[in-house]
Amino acid sequence: MPHRKRILLSDDNEGFSTLLLESLHEHGGFHVFHAREEHEVMETIQCHKPHILLLDDMLPHKGGFHVLRQLQERGHRLSTILMTVLPTQKIVRDATELGASYVFPKPFSSQAMIEKIQELLKRAPPTKH
Repeated sequence: MPHRKRILLSDDNEGFSTLLLESLHEHGGFHVFHAREEHEVMETIQCHKPHILLLDDMLPHKGGFHVLRQLQERGHRLSTILMTVLPTQKIVRDATELGASYVFPKPFSSQAMIEKIQELLKRAPPTKH
């Protein structure tokens, strides 16, 4: 059996997360981890070393941009897709400056996300955790 790529989904919306998790696993063939809050993201990255991080910009407490800053400060090179309902130029610019690989506007189809993940996996440098 080929090695499945590990995806970390960080979003606190239970219904959205459940649907996306199932789709990424069943249709994308990924091994998916889920984190609802910022501290869980960093713990999961350390423990499971995901290949891709799907990060909601509106996480409770400090938000997705705080996670991007933490990743940058710690020297993590992790392909990250920031998911947002408000993909303004400022959000795209700020996310990119903080290391996000792509900003994905919500709502989106699971298939569109799977295609973007596959694209990033093809061109991603080796992950450094």
